[in-house]
Amino acid sequence: MISIVPAAGKGTRMMAVTGGTPKELLELGSRSVLARIVAESRDAGVDGVVVVNSREKPEIDEALGLWSRRDFADLPLRLAYQEEARGLGHAVASAGVEDDAIVMVGDVVYRGGSPSERMATLIYRGIDGCVAVEPVEESEMHLYGIVELDEMTGSITRILEKPQPDETDSRWAVAGRWAFSKVAMGLLLDYCQNPMRLAKPKEINLTEIINLAIDQEMEFKAVALQPGQERVDCGSAAEYEAARRLRWD
Repeated sequence: MISIVPAAGKGTRMMAVTGGTPKELLELGSRSVLARIVAESRDAGVDGVVVVNSREKPEIDEALGLWSRRDFADLPLRLAYQEEARGLGHAVASAGVEDDAIVMVGDVVYRGGSPSERMATLIYRGIDGCVAVEPVEESEMHLYGIVELDEMTGSITRILEKPQPDETDSRWAVAGRWAFSKVAMGLLLDYCQNPMRLAKPKEINLTEIINLAIDQEMEFKAVALQPGQERVDCGSAAEYEAARRLRWD
């Protein structure tokens, strides 16, 4: 299994904090945001990490080169580039991974453990894919993908992109982690490389790809955060400042 970390975003909302430094390299305690995600990947038992970068962020290239020789010398690290800003699904496809994969967005970290190891285990057991979820208030639903699922089995029936409360009874929000089997990754790559879709001036997101996979009878499971596990967003200046005030090792 390979960990894919999309980190190609320009981070324009963070300029007041970063001063041009990639937001993924901002410090949280003794480590940067990106270093914490790479460490989470290693803890999940992956065989390697691909960071999907922008060519406008050479600092990330330099950081990975340093980590390969020092902090993560035991874990193969590789760079890929998203040449166009075409959405999260396109970023994942840009990694060029044709094997089982776990996707960890580059501006979300976890405290108190993460769901990643459980998600990897589900893929190894033959599940087509899974999505980390956590409950949110109705007032926050418009900020997230909302997962509808069979509460008895945990199987996902569909994902709605930033719905209003009256559009669904579910309050389960996507929590920044996804996992795909080799077969599901094949579908994702085919979808994102389709010339007809690439010709359309729109972003390709993971929600539409997962819904397509479910329509094709692939099984995707919801993996709820366990007590004590906390998702921490670092995608905006306010979120990063709040994250920085937390206790980190």
